[in-house]
Amino acid sequence: MSMSIISPLANFVWKLLFRDHLPHPDYQTAVGGHWDEVGRLQFEFLMSEGLKPEHYLLDVACGSFRAGRFFIDYLLPAHYYAFDGDHRLLEAGIQEVLKLEGLMDKEPQIRCICLGYQPVDFLHLLKRKFDYIWVHALFDHIPPEVIASTLNGLSQVLAEKGRLYATIFLNPYGPQYLEPILHLRNGSSEGAITTHPDREYWHHTLDYFENLGEESGELLFDTCIHDYPHPLGLKVLRFLHR
Repeated sequence: MSMSIISPLANFVWKLLFRDHLPHPDYQTAVGGHWDEVGRLQFEFLMSEGLKPEHYLLDVACGSFRAGRFFIDYLLPAHYYAFDGDHRLLEAGIQEVLKLEGLMDKEPQIRCICLGYQPVDFLHLLKRKFDYIWVHALFDHIPPEVIASTLNGLSQVLAEKGRLYATIFLNPYGPQYLEPILHLRNGSSEGAITTHPDREYWHHTLDYFENLGEESGELLFDTCIHDYPHPLGLKVLRFLHR
């Protein structure tokens, strides 16, 4: 396992993934809580989408391995790749989760990589392409321009028959709808999240991602999976290699 910090030239770094000036967060609450529920949910979802032990998986914004621990245990050694922008959160996950569960023996390939307005050269950094790329609970925290550069970079490491999945808060009303949207947590207003078209937490239309796929040249927007049973109602987008 190797771990390095790579910062692309950019005037924006995802503030929630790189906060050296703050105390280290609790490794479970920092990734949104629901540790077992949402961790296993992600694993079971990709299993239902055909993930096999021999596949190579890239876990984007992996945090402290809420889902990564399940993926590492399931995949063949050195088939799990992951990165996050917060090296302290990664280290906490390695020490408090992966080592305690004996998962470092599976040789997870972990990096600390910061996202910005310029695409990251993931092929240079990771040295391979992936059958599955998983982007969970990232796009609601970063601006559209950084989403675009991230998808552009990730498209270069998606295998020819690979699939890229990304969760979003959906604006179902179209781009002309500029009001906040309330997303209940398990059907209750307690713990609900309000999303916005112009700031965190961000929501997005499907048109936006269809256009991004067209612009990338490498990604084809395939579908939006509406029945992903996340507590806050996140939807899952599926992209294919064009």
